[in-house]
Amino acid sequence: MPDFETTDGQTQVIIPLRVTPHTHKAMPTITGSIFSHEAGTVFYGNYNMEYLLPGGDRLRLIANHNKKTVQLMLFTHNPELLKILPGNRPSSLVADVINHINRYKVQAESYKKPLSHEQEEKINLANACIRSLSHLLKKERQLKPHDHAGQEELRRKIISIIEHCQNDNRMIANNPVVSEGSFGYMLYDAHKTAQHYRFNRVFSVSRQDQMDFTKVTKTQLGKPITPCFVWDSEIHIGHSSSELDDALRVICQQYQLCPAPALNNIPANRFAKLERFISKLWHDGHDWINYLAITTKPSHKTEIQKRSDGVSITKITPYYKLKGLSQRGYNSLAAMVNHLVENSAQQTEVNSIKEAKRLLSHLPNGNWVIVPQKNTILLRLENKLIHLKYFIHDQLFYPLPDGEDLYILSQISKRHLYLPERISLRFKAFISRIPDFFKGFYKSMSQFIIHDLHEEFFNHVHATHAPKQHLSEKDQRPKSKKIKRTSLHEALQNQGLLANGQTLEEFISDQINNSPYVIARANHPPTAHTYENPLHRALGVVRHLAGFFIDTSERNPMIGTLAMAAYVYGAGAVLAPNVLADILKKLHLSGLIYGIEPVQKLAHLMNHGKTSEAISASVTLWQGMVVSGNLDKFFVDAVSVLKEDPAEIAIIVSLALSLGYGLTKAIPSLQHEMGDFPYTNYAALGGKGGAAIYDTIMHPGDDWFLGTCKWFCKNIINIGKLLVAPFFEGFYYGFFDGFINGWKKSGQLIKQLGKQTLAASVDLILAILTIPLLEASSLLIHVPFRGITNFFRKLLSVLGNFRVIGKLLIDIAERPSTNNFISEFTLSPLYGFTSPFGHFSDNPVTNIGINGIRLLFLPPLQLIKNILILPLIDILSLTVRVNLSIINPISRLLAYSTGTILYHFGQIWDHSAGVLFSTSAYGVTILCNHIDSKAGELKQYLLSLIEINRGKIYQWAFHDEDILTHKIVQDNQYYFDDPRRCELIPHSDSHCLLRNLLLGERSSTNKIKDNPKSQQLHFPSLFHGTTQTPDTMPQEHTLTI
Repeated sequence: MPDFETTDGQTQVIIPLRVTPHTHKAMPTITGSIFSHEAGTVFYGNYNMEYLLPGGDRLRLIANHNKKTVQLMLFTHNPELLKILPGNRPSSLVADVINHINRYKVQAESYKKPLSHEQEEKINLANACIRSLSHLLKKERQLKPHDHAGQEELRRKIISIIEHCQNDNRMIANNPVVSEGSFGYMLYDAHKTAQHYRFNRVFSVSRQDQMDFTKVTKTQLGKPITPCFVWDSEIHIGHSSSELDDALRVICQQYQLCPAPALNNIPANRFAKLERFISKLWHDGHDWINYLAITTKPSHKTEIQKRSDGVSITKITPYYKLKGLSQRGYNSLAAMVNHLVENSAQQTEVNSIKEAKRLLSHLPNGNWVIVPQKNTILLRLENKLIHLKYFIHDQLFYPLPDGEDLYILSQISKRHLYLPERISLRFKAFISRIPDFFKGFYKSMSQFIIHDLHEEFFNHVHATHAPKQHLSEKDQRPKSKKIKRTSLHEALQNQGLLANGQTLEEFISDQINNSPYVIARANHPPTAHTYENPLHRALGVVRHLAGFFIDTSERNPMIGTLAMAAYVYGAGAVLAPNVLADILKKLHLSGLIYGIEPVQKLAHLMNHGKTSEAISASVTLWQGMVVSGNLDKFFVDAVSVLKEDPAEIAIIVSLALSLGYGLTKAIPSLQHEMGDFPYTNYAALGGKGGAAIYDTIMHPGDDWFLGTCKWFCKNIINIGKLLVAPFFEGFYYGFFDGFINGWKKSGQLIKQLGKQTLAASVDLILAILTIPLLEASSLLIHVPFRGITNFFRKLLSVLGNFRVIGKLLIDIAERPSTNNFISEFTLSPLYGFTSPFGHFSDNPVTNIGINGIRLLFLPPLQLIKNILILPLIDILSLTVRVNLSIINPISRLLAYSTGTILYHFGQIWDHSAGVLFSTSAYGVTILCNHIDSKAGELKQYLLSLIEINRGKIYQWAFHDEDILTHKIVQDNQYYFDDPRRCELIPHSDSHCLLRNLLLGERSSTNKIKDNPKSQQLHFPSLFHGTTQTPDTMPQEHTLTI
């Protein structure tokens, strides 16, 4: 049972840590009312914790109010560290593929030790693959943007390296108890990335695109300084929990922190992973029940301030409080240890960890030993040896956190807010984003039409004419653009931070240029799609939907082959049941005939009409087979999503059902085909659309909807330039020089548009030609080929390795038992009654009404809970425990006996007749790999020819326009995309944008005057020559933990 502490009426749970964060602070959530001028304003708050690291580095763990995972911000001076941190590299094909392979390497090094021989072989194989790919980094940088042949040659080399690695991985998996595993999945992801990668059409790949910052320099006030690189998990890994864990593993390894057991002893076997997940889910449920049984529950302290301008400021104090050794500068190691143990014994210095353990094994509690070579203290406390890492800065000793500290903080940050608060904020943000979406759409379209298209139209009109010939007096007058003073602009100007006439963009750019921080990300964003016309978009949608089937089948060809068979079975059961029955009889699969009638009833339940019923039946059976083949993964993913972010799922499902229902009502033919249970069809019809609508509203930008509207307006302007522009030109320049010349330019424009239309048409034809080589060949040839051959390969491997199977069964039988199911059974702590009376509102009438309702309904509900619900739950729990207690020894006995028989039989069989089967398995694998490789080379050669011609055609028709769409990303864009990031970079109070925006000039000035100590530091600066972060203020100015 965790400890609790109550302060100022707030009860907080105590989270024990070895070392608590160096600094910490809370930022409020700011939202605008939907009925105010601030509608759409959403500025999410967070709880910020920071650790200092050796070499002047620091790590921030940020628990955002609106995110389900913690955000990491690593400030490091080591550019080599950036290369191995996880995250996609979409601007560099080679670096992105290396990242996929490196992910397996990071995870495999965290498997339970000792590693098996096969695991070590896979790690060596991953290292060899990374070395081969690393030789291509320089070649990728040397490629010119329009060297299409060189780009396709690079793609083929990368795919060849990946396929060679896949073949070797299959050879390792020629063992009945070893599969291709997660390494096979990551190699498939790398292959898919290389296959569908779009090269940049304007810029060559730079070192920064490859996350190589070794050549980056930085100056401050004209003097060179060591740059500090900012790695933000939000732009590299998003909210992926697995990649977040990988980032923590890399950080622990780089800074030599004690590894976290939860991150360092992960099981490799998929069933062991499922067992671990179910065990964690069980313990989480048990903790939740204990939480419900607590009388005084830990809770957030929420303060909501509603301003007259429609802005609502929500300040949230977390429900947890951290306890442990404070990370601050200590004058000596003895002073540091004395904060852990009172009256500690005299320390001793030794040369190795092994010697320190030997020495402390004979000493009482409170003794500690220093290992200077490792910057480690070993402390004997409560008969346990505690490792405490430290580093030295400015002759002060700073303790380093354990990996377990970082992992615990990352986990509680996932639950930084309780479920009701997360759901409330998610719905509130979604509703508030709706007017913001329309407002942003209107602004973007108006900017595109009034500025971009207007300028394009009149540039076309005035082209080929000297500027002096067409400027009127009105046009000759210099335009003085009126600067619109926004609230933020005025706030910064009132604080004296903006120079006269300085814009916000110039202010931020100056601050960035004079800071030591460099945002670690690519300076060339991924290249955009080539064509935006409806035909290409429709083809993209079709390929996207087909990719769902292909991707699922390619990941596991055996399951994919069975799923395809189930798809055919479902369609045949509806369209041609008699033919299907005859085929099943000939294949000696008569048992499947009995399933035809149930499939027909299921199809009729969902749809009416032969074709619709066939589609529903086939897709349902296909999905059922895919889920059955990966039931453990499906269960883990489904439970995790529902547990972590139910509000987002609820919004998307409701949007999908609404969209599907609307489509069926709008299209009468669909309505007639709906069955007795149409909700699955509603979800299927609106699933992708609901997710797209949610993503469009929550993350507005140049998305599919906005891009389509811009394409339509662009074509309207092209028609205007053809038919209307000559009249404007005649108005400006007369009949011959203007009107006639305008029609000549229209003729030239017709040629240009014709060239572009021809290029788009040819590209569409070439894109369709790639379908047989990519989607059709994968689904109809590669998946069945690999599925069938993998089945026979595994069968031969099993027949030749009975001893290995027997050894596995014996290990299962002799596995250590970690649970005593019956002795651990306890009755639910939720029995009992609670008082229905309480204080729920400051209004006496409202409070009396609420208490009256509770008095009326709460006692009967609690009586039902105590007599019916909880006893049933306890009986079910006890029944499951008794059954597991009975099944456990029986299953162990059966596994041991079967394993022993197979093991001893295999001792004879495997070295005689079994050799033939094992050799046959290797022979089949080598033969299949060779066939697959040669077919893949041919396919890639044909695809390269098509892609080279597509690139040349696009360059021929759209080169000048394409240059305008590609830009270099500067660091200031990082802050412009999300102004909240300005608050996450270390800065002083006077440069705090949020403080200056929310506080008036007088209140801000008075606060600084009233708190003169707010600028004092209680530790030496690790970033010389930089401003200090406001969260270095004393504890009374920050959130106390």
